[in-house]
Amino acid sequence: MAVGSSSSTSFTRRRMNDAQGETPHILFDIQERGCGFFLWHDPELSERTKGIINDLKRDNKKLQMEISELKKSNMYIESAVDCNVLLKPVNNSVTMKLSDEICSLNRKFRVAIVVVVFTWIVMIWRWLV
Repeated sequence: MAVGSSSSTSFTRRRMNDAQGETPHILFDIQERGCGFFLWHDPELSERTKGIINDLKRDNKKLQMEISELKKSNMYIESAVDCNVLLKPVNNSVTMKLSDEICSLNRKFRVAIVVVVFTWIVMIWRWLV
């Protein structure tokens, strides 16, 4: 029977993207008295695909661990010295140089956090596209 006929109870539609060598995705449309149920079947993933996904998961976990470590060290640094509040204004040049260096290191640390997060976002974007 024809796929478009009313007496057809189900049909199978296949899509194959030969340009990328993907496996076909098969969509079954079960039209039993208008239940509207769709069953989507994806074939088993190839070993290459599984490897890529596992590599991305591992990289993501490493980046998350690195971010948590950086946050911990940042909390320690900020709790030790707050560069915006000086307890006593001192004209000592060594103290001023040290506080300036601490502020500079805090800025560099924040930039490093931004770079790590941006790298993570780019990796996820490349994985999705």
